[in-house]
Amino acid sequence: MWEKNLNDTIRNARQAFRPPPPETVSEWADHHRILTREESPSAGLWKTSNTPYLQAIMDSFTDKTTQVTTFLKPSQVGATEAGINICGYTIDRNPCRILYVMPDEDLAKDFSVDRLQKALKNTPSVAKKVSGADRSKALMVRFTGGFIRLTGANSPAKLASWPIPRVIMDEVDKYPLWTGREANPISLVKERTKNWPWRKILVMSTPTTEYGYVYKAYKESEAHYRFYVPCPECGHFQVLEFKNLKFPNTDDEYRLSHETYYMCEKCNHHIHDRDKIGMLRKGKWIADEKLSFTPKTVGFRLNTLYSPWVQFYECAREFLKSKDDPTQLMNFVNSWLGEPWKSKTAQVKARQVLDKKTDVPAGIVPRWAQMLTAGVDCQKGYYYWVIRAWGPGMRSQKIANGDAQTFDDIINIMNTQWPIEGSDKILMVRLCAVDSGFESERIYDLCYENYPLTIPVKGLNHKISKYYQVKQLNPGDHGSRWVQSQLLYEVDTNKYKDLIYYRMNKPVGNAGSWDVDADTDEEYADMITAEQKVLDGNEEVWREISSARPNHYLDCEVYAYVAADVCNVRLLQEQKIEVPQARQGSSGGYTYSPFGR
Repeated sequence: MWEKNLNDTIRNARQAFRPPPPETVSEWADHHRILTREESPSAGLWKTSNTPYLQAIMDSFTDKTTQVTTFLKPSQVGATEAGINICGYTIDRNPCRILYVMPDEDLAKDFSVDRLQKALKNTPSVAKKVSGADRSKALMVRFTGGFIRLTGANSPAKLASWPIPRVIMDEVDKYPLWTGREANPISLVKERTKNWPWRKILVMSTPTTEYGYVYKAYKESEAHYRFYVPCPECGHFQVLEFKNLKFPNTDDEYRLSHETYYMCEKCNHHIHDRDKIGMLRKGKWIADEKLSFTPKTVGFRLNTLYSPWVQFYECAREFLKSKDDPTQLMNFVNSWLGEPWKSKTAQVKARQVLDKKTDVPAGIVPRWAQMLTAGVDCQKGYYYWVIRAWGPGMRSQKIANGDAQTFDDIINIMNTQWPIEGSDKILMVRLCAVDSGFESERIYDLCYENYPLTIPVKGLNHKISKYYQVKQLNPGDHGSRWVQSQLLYEVDTNKYKDLIYYRMNKPVGNAGSWDVDADTDEEYADMITAEQKVLDGNEEVWREISSARPNHYLDCEVYAYVAADVCNVRLLQEQKIEVPQARQGSSGGYTYSPFGR
């Protein structure tokens, strides 16, 4: 008996002296972060309970598994304050290096001086650990055990200069998509963290389009969370969605403020602003999918209906002001609903491309086809490609598309034997037109080495009288390895895009129709419709709808069309197809020469 009592005494003593579990970021903020009148209308000690949805996002920086957290957010929900709390916690409890990335250096300086450093100074437990003004500059906050390096995403050298275990990337959809000869800024930043198995990365931004980085990062996360709140009447947990916000269609401020309410999706109870904070405090993040593992990459999404600082009627008012202006409506969708923008016109156009599907699956040549051409769009470190089949009357169909890591991969794809529908015969790519606008000299060499399969093409930024013109590249100007000249095909891309969109409107299967295989997906369709015609001076030209929406497959299709024209595709006649079994280096009877002779 006395042994049992002794064991109980020892166990109780151990529990009494056991150190408490480590603080989370939200717990630290609730006890240490001080808000001034300048920072918040609710001055005093920070309370996570006022913005409960931020708790899981902040605490992902102190859990044991999460490495990358993505916050797909609207404006006015306190996301930047969460980033400041993470910085304060790191200085006070777990000092290490932090990289804080803003869209450009000017924004980084403004944020550092006007928000971050003031917040750190106003928090006593942090202020005493931050170095004095003589050492801490606008873009560098030093403290015992580490520093916070602030920079702009437009400074690739600074993004790549420090190995960093913790990174906060704010408003990533405003980052430049390319930074000259360096990789894109997102990749540069992630490279800085790869040596730390306990790395922590926070990516947050209001979205732009489905091709913006924050939305792609959210979709690529292993777990996707939405914030559910209970109805004050029936207790049903639900996601707040704009479709359930009820309001009069009027610009009368009084009516909007008094008649707007949120309707419970289950019991139809009228929920008002006075109910919101209570609902938020009982809310919880719930994953869209059931997981059998603990995810390392997580995504959270929210809209402005959750903001404790924005009333329901203000969302209604903003929508009514924006609904008839596409530009303002895009801002409402991005900044208020926290959703990526996709215009109705773009959706209709993308559906038109998918409506061009035939019954022939990808990788199979239609039985009527007599020629295959290909187009390749070159990017830094990868290539997009399209292969298109051609027949009499300029009828055509895409048979395959994709991306590749190396030019050798492209050549292997172009040397593939593609089976013809309903037969044991095959067809091979006759000519592949390769974009030489990026790394021109390298592409010239690669096309020279792979003659007669490939030709270099380059899009022109001005009109010419023809669809394309030929320029001779001489050996003396482009390396001693060349023993003869090569031809560069300079292309009026506006003319070819006009042709593609014109033929896209022809019925599937008719002469001149521009069709796609049965397995064509939305990504391809979106890229094909990524441009629109705009007035530039006195002429209409094709321009990208958004810098965040790529057009690689459209460029590939233009180059495949150029290759077909070089092969005199218009001369194809209805006939029995004689299919070659292997390439012998000939042009198959058509008159073209990629090399000047």
